Amino acid sequence: MKDEHAHVTNRIPWDPKATGVLTGIKVLDLSRFIAGPLCAQHLADLGADVIKVEGLNGEDSRQNDPRVNGESLYTALFNRNKRALTLNTRTEKGRSILTELVEWADVLVENFRPGTLAKMGLDKSTLAKLNPALIIASISGYGADSPLHDKVLFDCIAQASTGLMTLNSQGDGKPLLTKIASADVLSGVYTALGVLAALRHRDLTGEGQTIDLSVYDSLFSATGTPVPAYVSNGTVPPLNGNRDDFNAPANVFRTEDGYVYLHAGTQAFWKRFCEDIVGRPCLVDHPDFATVDARMRNRVGAERIVEQYTEQHVSADVEKEFAECGIPCAAVLDIPEVAASAQPWARNMLFHTTDASGEELVLIGNPVKLSNSPVSMRLAPPRLGEHTDSIMIHVLDKTPADVIALHEEGVI
Repeated sequence: MKDEHAHVTNRIPWDPKATGVLTGIKVLDLSRFIAGPLCAQHLADLGADVIKVEGLNGEDSRQNDPRVNGESLYTALFNRNKRALTLNTRTEKGRSILTELVEWADVLVENFRPGTLAKMGLDKSTLAKLNPALIIASISGYGADSPLHDKVLFDCIAQASTGLMTLNSQGDGKPLLTKIASADVLSGVYTALGVLAALRHRDLTGEGQTIDLSVYDSLFSATGTPVPAYVSNGTVPPLNGNRDDFNAPANVFRTEDGYVYLHAGTQAFWKRFCEDIVGRPCLVDHPDFATVDARMRNRVGAERIVEQYTEQHVSADVEKEFAECGIPCAAVLDIPEVAASAQPWARNMLFHTTDASGEELVLIGNPVKLSNSPVSMRLAPPRLGEHTDSIMIHVLDKTPADVIALHEEGVI
Protein backbone atom coordinates (compact mmCIF):
# COMPACT_ATOMS: atom_id res chain seq x y z
CA MET A 1 0.00 0.00 0.00
CA LYS A 2 1.33 3.43 -0.89
CA ASP A 3 2.45 5.43 2.14
CA GLU A 4 0.50 8.68 2.00
CA HIS A 5 2.71 10.10 4.75
CA ALA A 6 6.13 9.32 3.24
CA HIS A 7 6.99 13.00 3.66
CA VAL A 8 6.47 12.78 7.40
CA THR A 9 9.69 12.36 9.38
CA ASN A 10 8.20 11.05 12.60
CA ARG A 11 9.18 7.43 12.19
CA ILE A 12 9.91 6.21 15.71
CA PRO A 13 12.05 3.08 16.01
CA TRP A 14 11.86 0.84 19.04
CA ASP A 15 14.81 1.31 21.41
CA PRO A 16 14.93 -1.44 24.08
CA LYS A 17 17.68 0.45 25.94
CA ALA A 18 15.68 3.66 26.34
CA THR A 19 14.79 4.77 29.85
CA GLY A 20 12.20 6.98 31.50
CA VAL A 21 11.26 8.56 34.79
CA LEU A 22 9.71 5.24 35.96
CA THR A 23 12.67 3.06 34.98
CA GLY A 24 13.09 0.47 37.75
CA ILE A 25 9.37 0.30 38.56
CA LYS A 26 7.93 -3.15 37.87
CA VAL A 27 4.30 -3.53 36.82
CA LEU A 28 2.26 -6.72 36.64
CA ASP A 29 -0.56 -6.16 34.14
CA LEU A 30 -3.43 -8.63 34.55
CA SER A 31 -5.92 -6.42 32.74
CA ARG A 32 -7.64 -6.57 29.38
CA PHE A 33 -9.56 -4.46 26.84
CA ILE A 34 -8.82 -0.71 27.31
CA ALA A 35 -8.84 0.87 30.77
CA GLY A 36 -6.33 -1.40 32.51
CA PRO A 37 -4.02 -1.95 29.52
CA LEU A 38 -3.98 1.79 28.80
CA CYS A 39 -3.04 2.55 32.41
CA ALA A 40 -0.18 0.03 32.24
CA GLN A 41 0.90 1.41 28.86
CA HIS A 42 1.10 4.93 30.27
CA LEU A 43 3.37 3.61 33.02
CA ALA A 44 5.39 1.67 30.44
CA ASP A 45 5.77 4.76 28.23
CA LEU A 46 7.25 6.49 31.27
CA GLY A 47 9.84 3.72 31.62
CA ALA A 48 8.23 1.08 33.84
CA ASP A 49 8.95 -2.59 33.15
CA VAL A 50 5.49 -4.05 32.43
CA ILE A 51 4.75 -7.76 32.19
CA LYS A 52 1.35 -8.42 30.63
CA VAL A 53 -0.17 -11.75 31.67
CA GLU A 54 -2.76 -13.43 29.45
CA GLY A 55 -4.39 -16.83 29.33
CA LEU A 56 -2.98 -19.37 26.91
CA ASN A 57 -5.44 -18.25 24.21
CA GLY A 58 -4.84 -14.55 24.84
CA GLU A 59 -7.18 -11.82 25.97
CA ASP A 60 -10.45 -11.40 24.06
CA SER A 61 -9.40 -8.14 22.43
CA ARG A 62 -6.81 -10.02 20.33
CA GLN A 63 -9.78 -11.19 18.27
CA ASN A 64 -11.01 -7.66 17.59
CA ASP A 65 -10.88 -6.03 14.18
CA PRO A 66 -9.39 -4.16 12.46
CA ARG A 67 -6.29 -6.25 11.81
CA VAL A 68 -2.90 -5.10 10.56
CA ASN A 69 -0.41 -7.74 9.49
CA GLY A 70 -2.75 -10.36 10.95
CA GLU A 71 -2.76 -8.87 14.46
CA SER A 72 -5.49 -6.84 16.19
CA LEU A 73 -4.79 -3.11 15.95
CA TYR A 74 -7.17 -2.69 18.91
CA THR A 75 -4.78 -4.68 21.12
CA ALA A 76 -1.68 -3.00 19.69
CA LEU A 77 -2.93 0.48 20.61
CA PHE A 78 -2.96 -0.29 24.34
CA ASN A 79 -0.08 -2.70 24.85
CA ARG A 80 3.20 -1.30 23.54
CA ASN A 81 6.29 -1.24 25.75
CA LYS A 82 5.20 -4.45 27.50
CA ARG A 83 6.56 -7.98 27.74
CA ALA A 84 3.93 -10.64 27.15
CA LEU A 85 3.51 -13.83 29.17
CA THR A 86 0.90 -16.54 28.73
CA LEU A 87 -0.09 -18.35 31.90
CA ASN A 88 -2.75 -20.88 32.83
CA THR A 89 -3.86 -19.67 36.25
CA ARG A 90 -6.35 -22.52 36.53
CA THR A 91 -3.44 -24.82 37.35
CA GLU A 92 -1.68 -24.97 40.69
CA LYS A 93 1.69 -24.28 39.09
CA GLY A 94 0.21 -21.37 37.15
CA ARG A 95 -1.11 -19.79 40.33
CA SER A 96 2.28 -20.36 41.97
CA ILE A 97 3.99 -18.51 39.12
CA LEU A 98 1.47 -15.68 39.45
CA THR A 99 2.34 -15.49 43.14
CA GLU A 100 6.01 -15.14 42.25
CA LEU A 101 5.17 -12.30 39.88
CA VAL A 102 3.18 -10.56 42.63
CA GLU A 103 6.28 -10.71 44.83
CA TRP A 104 8.34 -9.29 41.95
CA ALA A 105 6.04 -6.35 41.18
CA ASP A 106 5.77 -2.83 42.52
CA VAL A 107 2.36 -2.31 40.92
CA LEU A 108 -0.42 -4.73 40.01
CA VAL A 109 -3.03 -3.52 37.48
CA GLU A 110 -6.27 -5.49 37.14
CA ASN A 111 -9.78 -4.86 35.87
CA PHE A 112 -11.54 -8.07 36.83
CA ARG A 113 -14.97 -7.92 38.38
CA PRO A 114 -14.63 -7.29 42.14
CA GLY A 115 -13.85 -10.55 43.95
CA THR A 116 -12.13 -12.27 41.03
CA LEU A 117 -8.64 -11.86 42.45
CA ALA A 118 -9.82 -13.40 45.72
CA LYS A 119 -11.14 -16.41 43.81
CA MET A 120 -7.67 -16.76 42.32
CA GLY A 121 -6.25 -16.95 45.84
CA LEU A 122 -5.05 -13.34 45.81
CA ASP A 123 -7.35 -11.55 48.23
CA LYS A 124 -6.13 -8.33 49.86
CA SER A 125 -4.69 -10.00 52.95
CA THR A 126 -2.79 -12.54 50.86
CA LEU A 127 -1.41 -9.83 48.58
CA ALA A 128 -0.35 -7.80 51.62
CA LYS A 129 1.53 -10.79 53.04
CA LEU A 130 3.19 -11.57 49.73
CA ASN A 131 4.23 -7.99 49.06
CA PRO A 132 3.44 -5.35 51.73
CA ALA A 133 4.70 -2.53 49.49
CA LEU A 134 2.56 -3.57 46.51
CA ILE A 135 0.33 -0.96 44.88
CA ILE A 136 -2.86 -2.61 43.61
CA ALA A 137 -4.68 -0.68 40.90
CA SER A 138 -8.16 -2.22 40.69
CA ILE A 139 -10.45 -0.97 37.94
CA SER A 140 -14.08 -2.05 37.97
CA GLY A 141 -17.35 -0.88 36.51
CA TYR A 142 -18.89 0.78 39.53
CA GLY A 143 -16.30 0.46 42.32
CA ALA A 144 -15.59 -2.14 44.96
CA ASP A 145 -17.96 -0.63 47.56
CA SER A 146 -20.76 0.25 45.13
CA PRO A 147 -24.18 -1.40 45.50
CA LEU A 148 -23.71 -2.24 41.79
CA HIS A 149 -20.25 -3.76 42.26
CA ASP A 150 -21.31 -7.09 40.70
CA LYS A 151 -22.82 -5.51 37.58
CA VAL A 152 -20.92 -5.69 34.28
CA LEU A 153 -20.15 -2.30 32.77
CA PHE A 154 -18.75 -1.49 29.33
CA ASP A 155 -17.99 2.00 28.02
CA CYS A 156 -21.38 2.18 26.26
CA ILE A 157 -23.15 1.30 29.52
CA ALA A 158 -21.27 4.05 31.34
CA GLN A 159 -22.36 6.52 28.66
CA ALA A 160 -25.96 5.46 29.17
CA SER A 161 -25.96 5.51 32.96
CA THR A 162 -24.05 8.78 33.51
CA GLY A 163 -26.40 10.79 31.27
CA LEU A 164 -23.85 11.35 28.49
CA MET A 165 -26.03 9.72 25.84
CA THR A 166 -28.91 12.02 26.78
CA LEU A 167 -26.64 15.07 26.71
CA ASN A 168 -25.55 14.03 23.20
CA SER A 169 -29.13 14.00 21.89
CA GLN A 170 -29.58 16.06 18.74
CA GLY A 171 -32.80 17.57 20.02
CA ASP A 172 -35.12 14.77 18.96
CA GLY A 173 -34.93 13.15 22.39
CA LYS A 174 -33.17 10.04 21.09
CA PRO A 175 -29.99 9.27 23.09
CA LEU A 176 -26.76 9.24 21.08
CA LEU A 177 -23.67 7.16 21.78
CA THR A 178 -20.23 8.76 21.57
CA LYS A 179 -18.17 6.42 19.42
CA ILE A 180 -14.89 6.97 21.26
CA ALA A 181 -14.29 4.88 24.39
CA SER A 182 -14.41 7.96 26.61
CA ALA A 183 -15.11 6.16 29.90
CA ASP A 184 -12.38 3.57 29.38
CA VAL A 185 -9.76 6.08 28.27
CA LEU A 186 -10.47 8.39 31.20
CA SER A 187 -10.27 5.40 33.53
CA GLY A 188 -6.87 4.45 32.16
CA VAL A 189 -5.56 7.96 32.66
CA TYR A 190 -7.06 8.37 36.15
CA THR A 191 -5.68 5.01 37.24
CA ALA A 192 -2.20 5.92 36.02
CA LEU A 193 -2.50 9.17 37.99
CA GLY A 194 -3.50 7.17 41.06
CA VAL A 195 -0.51 4.85 40.62
CA LEU A 196 1.87 7.80 40.45
CA ALA A 197 0.36 9.25 43.63
CA ALA A 198 0.60 5.85 45.36
CA LEU A 199 4.24 5.48 44.30
CA ARG A 200 4.98 8.87 45.83
CA HIS A 201 3.20 7.84 49.03
CA ARG A 202 5.28 4.68 49.12
CA ASP A 203 8.46 6.70 48.67
CA LEU A 204 7.51 8.68 51.78
CA THR A 205 6.13 5.89 53.97
CA GLY A 206 7.12 2.53 52.50
CA GLU A 207 3.44 1.57 52.37
CA GLY A 208 1.60 -0.01 49.51
CA GLN A 209 -2.11 0.60 49.00
CA THR A 210 -5.12 -0.18 46.83
CA ILE A 211 -6.53 2.14 44.18
CA ASP A 212 -10.27 1.58 43.73
CA LEU A 213 -11.10 3.08 40.33
CA SER A 214 -14.61 3.01 38.90
CA VAL A 215 -15.19 3.40 35.15
CA TYR A 216 -18.58 4.96 35.93
CA ASP A 217 -16.94 7.49 38.25
CA SER A 218 -14.35 8.40 35.63
CA LEU A 219 -16.92 9.27 32.99
CA PHE A 220 -19.28 10.91 35.49
CA SER A 221 -16.45 13.26 36.51
CA ALA A 222 -16.37 14.58 32.93
CA THR A 223 -20.09 15.32 32.53
CA GLY A 224 -19.76 18.81 33.98
CA THR A 225 -22.57 21.00 35.28
CA PRO A 226 -25.86 19.25 34.36
CA VAL A 227 -26.31 16.94 37.36
CA PRO A 228 -25.01 19.36 40.04
CA ALA A 229 -27.17 22.11 38.53
CA TYR A 230 -30.25 19.89 38.65
CA VAL A 231 -29.58 18.90 42.26
CA SER A 232 -28.98 22.53 43.23
CA ASN A 233 -31.83 24.29 41.45
CA GLY A 234 -33.85 21.75 39.49
CA THR A 235 -32.77 22.91 36.04
CA VAL A 236 -32.30 20.43 33.22
CA PRO A 237 -30.09 21.42 30.27
CA PRO A 238 -31.79 21.74 26.90
CA LEU A 239 -31.05 19.09 24.29
CA ASN A 240 -29.08 21.36 22.01
CA GLY A 241 -27.42 18.86 19.71
CA ASN A 242 -24.23 20.46 18.41
CA ARG A 243 -24.98 23.84 19.95
CA ASP A 244 -23.13 25.21 22.95
CA ASP A 245 -25.26 25.26 26.10
CA PHE A 246 -24.20 28.72 27.23
CA ASN A 247 -23.23 30.81 24.18
CA ALA A 248 -24.52 31.55 20.68
CA PRO A 249 -23.72 31.32 17.85
CA ALA A 250 -21.71 28.14 18.41
CA ASN A 251 -22.68 25.24 16.18
CA VAL A 252 -21.92 23.25 13.05
CA PHE A 253 -22.35 25.36 9.93
CA ARG A 254 -22.58 24.32 6.30
CA THR A 255 -19.92 25.48 3.85
CA GLU A 256 -19.56 25.14 0.08
CA ASP A 257 -17.77 21.81 0.44
CA GLY A 258 -18.73 20.47 3.87
CA TYR A 259 -19.06 21.78 7.41
CA VAL A 260 -17.19 23.77 10.01
CA TYR A 261 -17.68 24.07 13.73
CA LEU A 262 -17.16 27.55 15.03
CA HIS A 263 -17.75 29.35 18.29
CA ALA A 264 -18.51 33.05 17.95
CA GLY A 265 -20.66 33.21 21.08
CA THR A 266 -18.69 35.29 23.56
CA GLN A 267 -18.89 39.07 23.47
CA ALA A 268 -15.37 39.41 22.10
CA PHE A 269 -15.86 36.71 19.44
CA TRP A 270 -19.21 38.10 18.32
CA LYS A 271 -17.73 41.59 17.97
CA ARG A 272 -14.83 40.27 15.84
CA PHE A 273 -17.23 38.23 13.72
CA CYS A 274 -19.49 41.19 13.02
CA GLU A 275 -16.72 43.70 12.37
CA ASP A 276 -13.92 41.65 10.84
CA ILE A 277 -15.65 38.69 9.13
CA VAL A 278 -18.92 39.99 7.73
CA GLY A 279 -18.30 43.74 7.96
CA ARG A 280 -21.56 44.48 9.77
CA PRO A 281 -20.61 46.37 12.95
CA CYS A 282 -24.22 47.37 13.44
CA LEU A 283 -24.94 43.82 14.61
CA VAL A 284 -22.66 44.20 17.63
CA ASP A 285 -25.16 46.36 19.50
CA HIS A 286 -28.33 45.15 17.81
CA PRO A 287 -30.87 44.44 20.58
CA ASP A 288 -31.36 40.85 19.33
CA PHE A 289 -27.64 40.08 19.56
CA ALA A 290 -25.99 42.61 21.87
CA THR A 291 -25.56 40.24 24.84
CA VAL A 292 -25.03 36.54 25.38
CA ASP A 293 -28.56 36.21 26.76
CA ALA A 294 -29.99 38.02 23.74
CA ARG A 295 -28.11 35.80 21.32
CA MET A 296 -29.24 32.69 23.17
CA ARG A 297 -32.86 33.85 22.85
CA ASN A 298 -32.32 34.61 19.17
CA ARG A 299 -29.75 31.96 18.34
CA VAL A 300 -31.56 30.82 15.17
CA GLY A 301 -31.20 34.32 13.78
CA ALA A 302 -27.56 34.60 14.91
CA GLU A 303 -26.78 31.23 13.35
CA ARG A 304 -28.41 32.25 10.09
CA ILE A 305 -26.15 35.29 9.89
CA VAL A 306 -23.13 33.05 10.35
CA GLU A 307 -24.27 30.50 7.81
CA GLN A 308 -25.00 33.18 5.20
CA TYR A 309 -21.26 33.72 5.30
CA THR A 310 -19.98 30.15 5.67
CA GLU A 311 -22.13 28.63 2.93
CA GLN A 312 -20.48 30.92 0.39
CA HIS A 313 -16.96 29.73 1.21
CA VAL A 314 -15.08 26.45 1.34
CA SER A 315 -14.27 25.04 4.78
CA ALA A 316 -10.53 25.68 4.58
CA ASP A 317 -11.06 29.36 3.81
CA VAL A 318 -13.59 29.76 6.60
CA GLU A 319 -11.23 28.13 9.08
CA LYS A 320 -8.34 30.35 7.95
CA GLU A 321 -10.41 33.53 8.09
CA PHE A 322 -11.74 32.84 11.59
CA ALA A 323 -8.31 31.78 12.84
CA GLU A 324 -6.84 35.08 11.67
CA CYS A 325 -9.47 36.86 13.78
CA GLY A 326 -8.82 34.64 16.79
CA ILE A 327 -12.26 33.01 16.68
CA PRO A 328 -12.30 29.23 17.38
CA CYS A 329 -13.16 27.37 14.19
CA ALA A 330 -12.29 24.06 12.54
CA ALA A 331 -13.38 22.20 9.47
CA VAL A 332 -15.34 19.07 10.33
CA LEU A 333 -13.04 16.31 9.07
CA ASP A 334 -13.80 12.73 8.16
CA ILE A 335 -11.36 9.97 9.14
CA PRO A 336 -9.29 10.04 5.91
CA GLU A 337 -8.98 13.82 6.27
CA VAL A 338 -7.81 13.50 9.87
CA ALA A 339 -5.19 10.96 8.79
CA ALA A 340 -3.96 13.38 6.12
CA SER A 341 -3.91 16.44 8.40
CA ALA A 342 -0.64 17.79 9.79
CA GLN A 343 -1.51 18.16 13.49
CA PRO A 344 -1.44 14.54 14.74
CA TRP A 345 1.78 13.83 12.83
CA ALA A 346 3.47 17.03 14.01
CA ARG A 347 2.92 16.07 17.66
CA ASN A 348 3.73 12.36 17.20
CA MET A 349 0.14 11.51 18.05
CA LEU A 350 0.37 9.38 14.92
CA PHE A 351 3.70 7.79 14.17
CA HIS A 352 5.18 5.17 11.89
CA THR A 353 6.97 2.22 13.44
CA THR A 354 7.09 -1.58 13.08
CA ASP A 355 5.23 -4.41 14.77
CA ALA A 356 6.88 -7.31 16.61
CA SER A 357 7.50 -9.04 13.27
CA GLY A 358 9.15 -5.99 11.71
CA GLU A 359 6.16 -5.14 9.52
CA GLU A 360 4.94 -1.57 9.03
CA LEU A 361 2.62 -0.24 11.76
CA VAL A 362 1.06 3.13 12.62
CA LEU A 363 0.19 3.80 16.26
CA ILE A 364 -1.29 6.58 18.36
CA GLY A 365 1.31 8.37 20.49
CA ASN A 366 1.35 9.52 24.08
CA PRO A 367 -0.06 13.03 24.66
CA VAL A 368 2.22 13.64 27.67
CA LYS A 369 5.20 15.68 26.46
CA LEU A 370 7.93 15.97 29.11
CA SER A 371 10.90 18.25 28.42
CA ASN A 372 13.53 16.46 30.51
CA SER A 373 12.22 12.89 30.84
CA PRO A 374 10.21 12.17 27.68
CA VAL A 375 8.22 9.02 27.17
CA SER A 376 10.17 6.18 25.57
CA MET A 377 9.25 3.70 22.85
CA ARG A 378 11.09 0.51 23.74
CA LEU A 379 9.02 -2.49 22.74
CA ALA A 380 6.55 -3.12 19.93
CA PRO A 381 3.10 -4.37 20.96
CA PRO A 382 3.90 -7.98 21.82
CA ARG A 383 2.60 -11.06 20.10
CA LEU A 384 0.74 -13.48 22.32
CA GLY A 385 3.18 -14.95 24.83
CA GLU A 386 6.16 -13.47 23.00
CA HIS A 387 8.33 -13.11 26.11
CA THR A 388 7.08 -16.08 28.12
CA ASP A 389 10.31 -18.09 28.08
CA SER A 390 12.60 -15.13 28.79
CA ILE A 391 10.41 -14.00 31.69
CA MET A 392 10.47 -17.48 33.16
CA ILE A 393 14.26 -17.63 32.94
CA HIS A 394 15.39 -14.05 33.56
CA VAL A 395 12.69 -12.78 35.94
CA LEU A 396 11.64 -15.90 37.85
CA ASP A 397 14.97 -17.79 37.64
CA LYS A 398 13.51 -20.91 36.03
CA THR A 399 15.86 -23.25 34.21
CA PRO A 400 15.43 -24.10 30.52
CA ALA A 401 14.35 -27.57 31.65
CA ASP A 402 11.73 -26.00 33.94
CA VAL A 403 10.38 -23.98 31.03
CA ILE A 404 10.12 -27.02 28.77
CA ALA A 405 8.25 -28.91 31.50
CA LEU A 406 5.85 -26.00 32.11
CA HIS A 407 5.03 -25.89 28.39
CA GLU A 408 4.44 -29.63 28.31
CA GLU A 409 2.13 -29.41 31.32
CA GLY A 410 0.09 -26.60 29.76
CA VAL A 411 1.03 -24.09 32.45
CA ILE A 412 2.63 -21.56 30.10
